[in-house]
Amino acid sequence: MQRAIAARRRLCQAVALAIVLCARLASGETGAAFAAALPEAPALRSDARAVQVTCFSENGGAIAEEFPCGILGSRAEDVIARLGALLGPFPYRTLRLNFARIHARGPKGYYSSAPGAITAGKDVSEFAEDGFYLPDLLPREIARQWLRAAISPSDGAVQWLAEGLPEYLAWRYLREANPEAARVLVAEAMRDSPAAGQDELVLGWHEAEASESDIKTFSNRQRGLLILRTLETVIDRERVDRVLPEVVRRYGRRSFTLADFEKVCEEVAGRNLGWFFRYFFHEGGLPEIELRRVPSESPGVVAGEIVVHGLPAEGSVRVEMAVRTAQGIVEHSVATRGEVTPFTVNVPAPALGVTLDPDQHILRWTEAARRSQAQSQILGALPSKITRQNLADAIAVYRRALAADPEDASLRAQWLHERLGELEFANNDSPAALADLEAAINGHSIAPFETYLTRGKAYLYHGRAARHEHRPQEAQDDARAGLALPPPVLLTLLPREPIESHGGQTLRELLEALLEAGAH
Repeated sequence: MQRAIAARRRLCQAVALAIVLCARLASGETGAAFAAALPEAPALRSDARAVQVTCFSENGGAIAEEFPCGILGSRAEDVIARLGALLGPFPYRTLRLNFARIHARGPKGYYSSAPGAITAGKDVSEFAEDGFYLPDLLPREIARQWLRAAISPSDGAVQWLAEGLPEYLAWRYLREANPEAARVLVAEAMRDSPAAGQDELVLGWHEAEASESDIKTFSNRQRGLLILRTLETVIDRERVDRVLPEVVRRYGRRSFTLADFEKVCEEVAGRNLGWFFRYFFHEGGLPEIELRRVPSESPGVVAGEIVVHGLPAEGSVRVEMAVRTAQGIVEHSVATRGEVTPFTVNVPAPALGVTLDPDQHILRWTEAARRSQAQSQILGALPSKITRQNLADAIAVYRRALAADPEDASLRAQWLHERLGELEFANNDSPAALADLEAAINGHSIAPFETYLTRGKAYLYHGRAARHEHRPQEAQDDARAGLALPPPVLLTLLPREPIESHGGQTLRELLEALLEAGAH
């Protein structure tokens, strides 16, 4: 009886969690409706209105077939309008979006760009209705159209700019058009970038999903985004908004270097920024910033110190804080000077708490990053390919990674529990698998799409383990709960088995097979 109640709860949970992402699909929303639902875009210049967006489908080198762009077209036009207001006119009269069937995809999708054209995997078009599936890909690659020339040379520091500048522009777009996606983009980068920036670390959570080159590009993109957000705290966003169109005007058609970008920033800011570029770009610096409360003589005043470790002596960043009181939130900011900067804040009621850098504006160490780094070091011991022979060792590695962050500050526990459950099932340890997969079903990750996909895989293997334990009804309930997840998640291609799998199927197909098997 308890199992039946739990199964019904699981199905209801899946249906409820699917509502947000499925609402647009259920309403049959068109591209025009999507555009109407977006926050109002800046007024288009006459030349921006003339940009024609076309979409083509390619299959295995066959002749491309044009199809209605719908939501993708509306989204592309919105990106062009919003970024055009910041960067200037779009450099081409047309933008061609090609969607090709890619046999091998990295963890963040396939894409390539050429002047006036972007090619992406068909998954991007298939999942277009989901605003949380690779939300930065289209705006990032459209932003790259303003900067067609290569940023050179190809050393690591410059790659942070080459990948980070288009990603920063994508974040600026999402901040207006999809604020939650923008927040997730930053939260993932703040967690992952500090650990990924260390050459000796292996990003074990991408095991079997991406090449070393894929991971390096992703890491460069994340750190570059965070460095440019940090630049806003040094020279302020209004000046960054003057830097960007000037960079496009000077270098949109020719190669430029990190020194060229630094020069434009210094011209706009009216001061030397050598410390910033040296520390964050060339040295890969990562400061520690903490807030210390000190006694105050008045309940209407919050007093404290901002303590900064690691920045050069001449370095200064503007640190934001949010003071929570019974009468609301009081926002305040302090420009740091040296290692310790005192501050006071007038508040309408006694402070209940103070949050440092609430929007994660500054690239720095956080507790999530430290826990992520520890897990990354542990997962670096995973074998390159998990087989029957090393399965027990791989399970032990995943368990150590889970134990390294018992509070789940890194928000990786859902993914780790799910993968661990798969491996325990492959190792014929159904009780352990069921426990870990149950934790994954009830858990969540930073990104909504990752949460749903991990939950879907957990339903699949929980159902398989239940069936192995001769509980066919529970297996069917798991399958139904999984099939109630958002359609974009169900179209994801997965291996048929947790290890040594040959070929793959969509999550929908695997869950349907589980449902059918449970009926016999």
